[in-house]
Amino acid sequence: MSKRAAPLFACLMLCAAALACNLLPAEPISTPAPSATPFMDDGSRPQVVIESPLEGAQVIAGEQLIVRVRAVDSIGVTRAELREGERVVAIQPAPDPIREFQALLPYVPRQSGALTLSVVAYRRGVASAPATLNLQVVTQAGATQRAVQVCTAQVNVNNLNLRRGDSTATEVITRLALGERLSVLGRNANGTWYRVQRADGLVGWVSAQYIIPDGDCANAPIVQP
Repeated sequence: MSKRAAPLFACLMLCAAALACNLLPAEPISTPAPSATPFMDDGSRPQVVIESPLEGAQVIAGEQLIVRVRAVDSIGVTRAELREGERVVAIQPAPDPIREFQALLPYVPRQSGALTLSVVAYRRGVASAPATLNLQVVTQAGATQRAVQVCTAQVNVNNLNLRRGDSTATEVITRLALGERLSVLGRNANGTWYRVQRADGLVGWVSAQYIIPDGDCANAPIVQP
């Protein structure tokens, strides 16, 4: 390379280096992470109807009446409440959230006269509009105390699991229908589960919170699974 061309070549190299430096960003470019999409409720509310007793029916003071309800929800009903005025008199949870929930809610009216009950169904904290029921409570003339009976139970939710033992970890034998009558054979030590027998002879265990006991159930024998 000639002595006259050397300075020109050095100048060109310096310009190229400066141009390359200008093309590089001063800081790395970060890509923003996509934002998580929040869970969206569908905005609906559960709906509930009272199937029995009928509007205006007569019931007897001091005797247990059973209010049969049916609730539906697009996601899943979690419980139903029976109220007298603002007072909650019975609560029935669903074993699992279910789109169509049927339940039996027990209540004992104490005084004669007009009685208004209402039922509200819930999807967790979302409440339905109340379904109302107007009844007439009467005093039965000559009523006597019913004799102590052997303990029986009535299933108060639909599709109740009948299990091998007194735990939700045990095998499910079959599912029981709403209102099914069972003979109580015994209970566990703390009274949270009952050993029962169906009309067809099938024996298993049910959780106490999903049945309505009737008779001398406090003295049912303690038995082992």
